[in-house]
Amino acid sequence: MPEAGNAKQNWEGLVCPVCRFVFRVPMNHNGAGVVCPACAHLLQIPSVDQRRMAISARVQTSSKASFSRREIEKGIGEMLSKQAFEDAGNDIAEDDVPVDGPDPLDVSLPPKQMADDSCEEGDAYSGLPAWEQDRPVAASEPISALTWILSGSLLGVSIVVVSIWLMIQSIDEDIGYDPSDAVAEPQKDISPIDTRQAGESLVMKESKKVVVEFLEAKTEADVEGLIRTPDISIPRMRAWYDRDPWVTPGVRVVGHKNNIIINGDTITMDVQLDNFDIKKIAVVKTLTGYKIDWESWVAWSSIKWEELFDLRPTDPVEVRVLCKRVNYYNRVFDDSTKWFAVRLSHPDSDKSIYGYIDTELPQFHRFITDLVREKEVSAILKIRYPQNSPVGNQVSIIEHIQSGWVRPATSNHEAESSSAH
Repeated sequence: MPEAGNAKQNWEGLVCPVCRFVFRVPMNHNGAGVVCPACAHLLQIPSVDQRRMAISARVQTSSKASFSRREIEKGIGEMLSKQAFEDAGNDIAEDDVPVDGPDPLDVSLPPKQMADDSCEEGDAYSGLPAWEQDRPVAASEPISALTWILSGSLLGVSIVVVSIWLMIQSIDEDIGYDPSDAVAEPQKDISPIDTRQAGESLVMKESKKVVVEFLEAKTEADVEGLIRTPDISIPRMRAWYDRDPWVTPGVRVVGHKNNIIINGDTITMDVQLDNFDIKKIAVVKTLTGYKIDWESWVAWSSIKWEELFDLRPTDPVEVRVLCKRVNYYNRVFDDSTKWFAVRLSHPDSDKSIYGYIDTELPQFHRFITDLVREKEVSAILKIRYPQNSPVGNQVSIIEHIQSGWVRPATSNHEAESSSAH
């Protein structure tokens, strides 16, 4: 038991001011920054001496407030006592005022005289009993001054008490409550989670830095130093930008609307460019740090998308496309029992191509299942045009390389594409 008690004393509960998450740090923390386990914000936590000084200041403030409250309550007692004494004095003074004639409140006359007085009104009433005399009803007795005084005094005291109560409440609110002073419930030791959260925070920081450098790069040479698989990607980039030189996209928001996915060594996120377009960008961890997957950024194909419609290559062409199931069968692909129709689109073009999968080939069964289940699937495919194709928008899908546009660095297809192009 003593060891457990010492372990609890070695930790201190804290509340993140950004997301209000409750966690703990060691009591002997030196005051350096601490990463919040929930929102990954870097927090400046006071050192032990600074926390002791803050606690001492709060204790002094609380003591002053308690002293002020006791003084107010004491003043309330004295005020109420003084008010009661003055009210009693006023009542005695009014009772001592001399009044000419009998006291109007004095009804202690003998019964005989009261009966005699009731027959002195005149002859009309003298011969009738008192209860049969038709006399005017006397006016009701007015409220005495004493009743008004007591009512006013009670109202005044009530107003004073309510005012003082509101004053005490305002003092309590001024004292305030620091959520770091108390933890609602005992917290478990989450130091392993802290380590993992800190690691993920570092990963996000490094990956976002590379994204900003890539999107703000001024020249193609700057871009070449930021991409993965440079031996494969740099020749592709130079051919890609031969006719359309690199233009700095610029960036407004990295991780737009927190659309960030971490999958192993690959981080995919949405970015908002200077022209307000929203695009996806992938960052991959390599031996030399985090690098940009350039092929997925431009949706690279071995032949540019716009050129496919005119060249109509009959040899296999690798393309990165968005795939959606359709019901369009025409010309050489008019047999719906043999072919599975897919609309292929590119993010930078309005033109679509209709691709057809031979349903008898087992290697496509999983891909077809994904197309049936999902609204849209991003994939890397190999396509080719039929011999002497009469149109530029119908192709055969001869291979499904993978779903998703980021290919593994050790992929055999990368090596094949590199040697072929």
